[in-house]
Amino acid sequence: MRPGPLIIAFELILLDTGRASSTNQRRWTYPDWKADTVFKRQDGTGACPLPQEMSVTAPKATPFVPLSQPELDSIVKWLNSSSLGLNLSDPSSSTLAMSDNYINHIEILKPNKTDVTDYLSGSASSVPRFARVVINEGSAKVPGVVQYYVGPLPISDSTTMRPLDYFYNGPNGPKVLYSGGLYDAPRQRAVEAIVTTTMTSIADITLDLTGLAYYGSTDNRTNSVYFVQNPYSTDGTTGVTWLPWRRRAQNPWDQPSDLYVSFDIAGTDPSLYHLRMIVYNLVVYNSTDAFRAAWSAGEITKTPNPTTNDAFLNKARTGTVRDLEDRFAPTVLTIDGNRYRVDRANNYFTYMGWSFYTRFDKDTGIQFYDVRFKGESVLYELSLQDALVQYAGNNPFQAGTAYSDRFYGIGAQAVQPIPGYDCPYHATYLNATFNDGASLRTIQNAVCLFETDIGTPLTRHDVYGNWKQSTKSPKLVVRMIATLGNYDYIWDYGFVVDGSITLDTRASGYVQANYYRADDGGRWGPRIGETISGTMHTHVMNFKLDFDLVDTRNTFVKTDLVVENVTQPWYPERGVFETMRYAVHDVASEAEGRQLNLPPNGQSMYTVVNKDHLNAWGQPRGYRVQPGLSNVYLPSQNSPFLLRSGQHAKQAFAVSRQHDTEPASTAALSGNVPEAPLVEFWNFFADDEALVQEDLVVWANLGMHHYVRAEDLPNTLAAEAHASLMLAPQNWAMRGGENTRDLANAVLYNYTDTNAEGVVVPETNGVDVPGCLALGADDELLGVFEEQ
Repeated sequence: MRPGPLIIAFELILLDTGRASSTNQRRWTYPDWKADTVFKRQDGTGACPLPQEMSVTAPKATPFVPLSQPELDSIVKWLNSSSLGLNLSDPSSSTLAMSDNYINHIEILKPNKTDVTDYLSGSASSVPRFARVVINEGSAKVPGVVQYYVGPLPISDSTTMRPLDYFYNGPNGPKVLYSGGLYDAPRQRAVEAIVTTTMTSIADITLDLTGLAYYGSTDNRTNSVYFVQNPYSTDGTTGVTWLPWRRRAQNPWDQPSDLYVSFDIAGTDPSLYHLRMIVYNLVVYNSTDAFRAAWSAGEITKTPNPTTNDAFLNKARTGTVRDLEDRFAPTVLTIDGNRYRVDRANNYFTYMGWSFYTRFDKDTGIQFYDVRFKGESVLYELSLQDALVQYAGNNPFQAGTAYSDRFYGIGAQAVQPIPGYDCPYHATYLNATFNDGASLRTIQNAVCLFETDIGTPLTRHDVYGNWKQSTKSPKLVVRMIATLGNYDYIWDYGFVVDGSITLDTRASGYVQANYYRADDGGRWGPRIGETISGTMHTHVMNFKLDFDLVDTRNTFVKTDLVVENVTQPWYPERGVFETMRYAVHDVASEAEGRQLNLPPNGQSMYTVVNKDHLNAWGQPRGYRVQPGLSNVYLPSQNSPFLLRSGQHAKQAFAVSRQHDTEPASTAALSGNVPEAPLVEFWNFFADDEALVQEDLVVWANLGMHHYVRAEDLPNTLAAEAHASLMLAPQNWAMRGGENTRDLANAVLYNYTDTNAEGVVVPETNGVDVPGCLALGADDELLGVFEEQ
């Protein structure tokens, strides 16, 4: 048996052990305590051994394999064959135009659940392989970006190419009309051209009013940058964006000016792109001529320039070092070897009864499949779907900004963690390999695994003078960090030894600050710097929880805590009085399951149960979907910028029947077309299918309303910007109790189990403290029971 991970504070100070109280002398007088080998205090000599990776062999080869480079090359060659008549241009060409047809992206099409479960169960020998192909069709009569699937693979005479319309259920099927499509190299060049021409023509004005000028991204005179607002379309037929102007610096997010410029960027012909309006000091100018005329006439009231002092954004240490801060901070160390096993070839993992496969997705990062606890199925899929951010403010950029981070590729923006800081020392690191464009890409060490202690006992109790017990609380954490523009997101997936699963997301990085205006009165955020204020915004993370509790026949149950007035014969003197009871209700159909929110005071419990499988006490075995910190959803239900594209983020939970035709709640390009998304989430519920004892998917949201504060500079504090959710066993164990009595990392004292000196000797199940760990006087196990 191996002890769990410890959180260690270095520079251990041994305190005086001769303490006494007026009522009870501590019993440190037994000379033979240290003679007990199990409890002998270790001297801490020698370094703890470096943990070695423990291997396991997956029961089946993983069905989640990205396309290899030879497969990608073969698909590209096949797509360029004259027989298909796609008339494709080279996407790497410097002269590539928006009006061309070209391949934007190829990746493995995530296999259907039915195919995967057939394979894992042994009823199928393999999982069919298809590619998802994204093609910019700029020369089409109605230009757009179209999704296809190609297969079966490998390429052969039976391979076909068909529109991927079986799960893109939006009004245009698998197509996004061009103006709401990709912001790739051809479009970027077109936008840069019109922006450079326009801003150069008014550079003297912008220098005077803001201290900023733009002559093009490569011009040495340029001292500013712009961002392209998302979404920049409504349904793909329009193309309008607002550009906020900020000082060019290492961190421009927090150096905004009071200048905003809007362009029409609709269509594939860049000669038709044009200026729409200029806004300065919240005054609208409909042309550069109007702007210049007002400036020349002295009719423009100047506002302060963005500060040139960016020291407030610098994270280099300043100030006097705090007392004892020169010592190494406490850290998580695995001092007795890893307690989880890894099959790198198949991305398969086991830990303390848990087992699961993972895959890595360009759009959303790490995903989990066939999640089992003690051999029994809990989840088929656990995966992030998107991370939305909706802003608000009294200017055209903030008021119209709604980011869908899936558009930028959450997985593609994963970063390599810093050892010992982002992930504990001795963590296991996994590469992230996925298809990007027409290439196979790998991000080194993009995911870390480590075991940690929750920080409190998992169970404990103390019966004075009789017995006491405590159980350690370790869990395996799988962590991914992605930097998406100004924000860094930390996603933790935790697998606890009691059968619980924890989901935690934290945000740090730089806030997207607003230009400070005193007349705003703090309605969109407080002043947090010389020329900046915080900006009201909401983060919402949507997760897919495809439960298969024992099997695929599950039910979603809502248990309300109801307060009612009653009379009871044993309280005749009370008359009618108020008390509580449960009201248990099956969510019977998708119409009811579409929007489930959290009631006031937490007076509802949501569980997924399998009514065909009961525990020893006749209760349906299940899991609770338990809100943690900040289970928020979008506060604005009818914002035009998330009108239909944000439906998955407009409730705490939603429950639908699982279908291979409904694999995701959103899509990468949906965020740019809020009125015509590729996936319209609420359409999943339109047929109002029954949910009782069916294959269910819970779509859960967590996030945070970011009430920006001065403490968000230079970087947002992840301790506060934190949201969580727990999936916890609910009558799950067959024997009808909790799942920790088989854990060896637990201690039990019984008053009858004493040594020759009459001291109670605890049962530690043979798990000893490693010799390399120095212990202090107060770390003794002997004598604790007597200190009552």
